[in-house]
Amino acid sequence: MAEANLKLSEEELAFASDASVMLLKNAVIEKVNMLFGRLSIAQPEMLRPLHRELEAALEVPAKISRGESYRALPYLVLDFPRYFRPHDVMAIRTMFWWGNFFSVTLHLKGNYREYFIDRILKRRLKIGEMGFHACIAPEEWEHHFGEDNYLPVDIIEEDEWLELYRVRLFTKLSKQVPIGPLETVEQQLMSVYAEIAEILR
Repeated sequence: MAEANLKLSEEELAFASDASVMLLKNAVIEKVNMLFGRLSIAQPEMLRPLHRELEAALEVPAKISRGESYRALPYLVLDFPRYFRPHDVMAIRTMFWWGNFFSVTLHLKGNYREYFIDRILKRRLKIGEMGFHACIAPEEWEHHFGEDNYLPVDIIEEDEWLELYRVRLFTKLSKQVPIGPLETVEQQLMSVYAEIAEILR
């Protein structure tokens, strides 16, 4: 069995022998990193109307981080605003997940959740029209859009919505943006930030 696992298929051998594939991957990651840098400069202005409520989170500089294996695939993450404490979280997380999508997630916990939850609960229909998904899973650090993690808000009935978000320790709303030309992705991500600001105002 061990010998079989050590054998490279023809496809694997061709991949391992072709440096251009990894160079191309690195070029893509670098351009997405540059995009996230541009977004981090634009975000504070878009969130200015919420400066009083988000002051502590907005004071922390944006952070771009990368990894090679979220569910075995590379990713980049931009966190801004970002305020992560054991019991209090306020973050807007923009993620590029290789081979899947870009996404923007509003993550609230503790005092931030308590402050904004009534606005979110009252705006279910609007949030659904905007195309957001609501996290239904008990684990707050998963980002995939499997049906065990997220459901489209527009299919959640009001009583389920209230039950889901009245008692949970955290609230996450997320929206996907398809992988495409980066100038188009940038415009779409900026639109999602504007929608989040509208939800929270």
